[in-house]
Amino acid sequence: MLQRVQTTTVPQANRSFFQQAWIRFKRHPLARLGAAVLLVFYLGALFADFLAPYPEEKSFRDFSFAPPTQIFWRDENGRLTRPYVCPSERRRNPETFKVEVITDCEKGRYPIYFFVKGEPYRFLGLIPADLRLMGGPWLLEDKAKLFLWGADDFGRDIWGRIWFGARISLTIGIFAVALALLIGIFMGSISGFYAGRPVTFSIGVLNPRFWAFVGASRWSDHLLAFLGLLLVAALLWGMLQGYERFIRPDLQRVSTLALGGLGLLLGLVVLGLLLYYLVWRSHLVRALLWLSAWLGIAWLLWITVWGFLQSSRGLEAIIAGLIGTVLLGAIGYILLWPRIELDLDTIIMRTVEVLAAIPDLFLLIILSVLIPIEVPPAVRFVLVVTILSFVNWGGLARIIRSQVLQLREMEFAQAAQALGASDVRIIVRHVLPGTYTYLIVAVTLAIPGFILGESGLSFLGLGIQEPATSWGLMLSKAQATGITAFTDRPWLLLPGLFILLAVLAYNFMGDGLRDALDPRTKV
Repeated sequence: MLQRVQTTTVPQANRSFFQQAWIRFKRHPLARLGAAVLLVFYLGALFADFLAPYPEEKSFRDFSFAPPTQIFWRDENGRLTRPYVCPSERRRNPETFKVEVITDCEKGRYPIYFFVKGEPYRFLGLIPADLRLMGGPWLLEDKAKLFLWGADDFGRDIWGRIWFGARISLTIGIFAVALALLIGIFMGSISGFYAGRPVTFSIGVLNPRFWAFVGASRWSDHLLAFLGLLLVAALLWGMLQGYERFIRPDLQRVSTLALGGLGLLLGLVVLGLLLYYLVWRSHLVRALLWLSAWLGIAWLLWITVWGFLQSSRGLEAIIAGLIGTVLLGAIGYILLWPRIELDLDTIIMRTVEVLAAIPDLFLLIILSVLIPIEVPPAVRFVLVVTILSFVNWGGLARIIRSQVLQLREMEFAQAAQALGASDVRIIVRHVLPGTYTYLIVAVTLAIPGFILGESGLSFLGLGIQEPATSWGLMLSKAQATGITAFTDRPWLLLPGLFILLAVLAYNFMGDGLRDALDPRTKV
């Protein structure tokens, strides 16, 4: 009896948006190629200790700029055999007076084994291991060298350092984009949602609206706010103690700083929740906060003017005194009477325009020069990430603002506002989800810019420093040797090839995601 076979193909009308996007992405060959290349790169960075025959810091000063090690595939009789290497040494050619690496197989032949025991390391900085992709007992005894892609100026294996450098060059783009995305989403959503809606910044204590504003809260709100302040103080104290006990003693390791960064992020999230749901409920606490802000500004202004008066005489002192008196009088007037409203959209967008007016390269150089040379590599890594994020969040904020301006006028957002939903709930639950498809594409296309930014800083000697490594820092070795890098030492240019491939792969994948997530595209 013939039975009808039921197909499991999902009808196009029943496919979700992301199912259709996945189908469109798979039809983009360059996007799939880019994703595959990035997968290989990130797996190589993850298992760099396994792929590298030597530890990251291992160097052989006698083999500075050594060419790739010659690997033999045939024995003395010409028959195929297990690949092996021979001992080598550096000699000066009496005819050309150049230092050359001479291989002498009469001193021994050392077969290359795979998945062998090598020098110990810690996988992910935590798990002890000693498994290496290739090598042999002779490698531990230093009877021969294994430089698959040559050596750098300190005689370090470039093949291994390519993958060690990928850890920084590839992850720095993700971390920098994530931080810039957080800043851009926060600033852009606030700017777009409150555009044309001035926010009260302060009210003078003699203004009748001040007491009406303070009296609008209940006593329970005041108690919860002061409880929230105590919890905030306890949280900050706990974060400081955690830094002193667990992070500060081991600042040399990136994994420690990554753990500290995760803890800081979680602490900031909890801090924001406490401030919004407990502290910000009390109008009295808000009033005390803005009064404290104005008093702090007045104190800083007084200290500045007083110091200037102590170091100047004559007309300069008179002008400084007049300016200080006027400014302090203005602050005193603000504390007593007027109601000040600020347009957050104007402030944030003008800040973005100021950052955009400064050339990125010069701003990066200025900020990087401020980092002391003695800073540990792991701390420098975090600082470079922060600098790259600080410089590049403005573009994301501007695009998010334009989309929030449109989404806040939609019926679902207006309905949530009519039902009494808070501004934070409307932004987080109803407005920002409409920007997710753009954010996915923007993040994918922004990562190459951060990779190039880090590579440029390290190439100029202002980014990652020795003994850590990155592709930009490795490429600077080729620049230091001049034209000989092209003629005699082309293996020093390999990091530039990896930078090119990574940037192209991200751009190909970003183009594919942009086409796949376009709702106007038919499956």
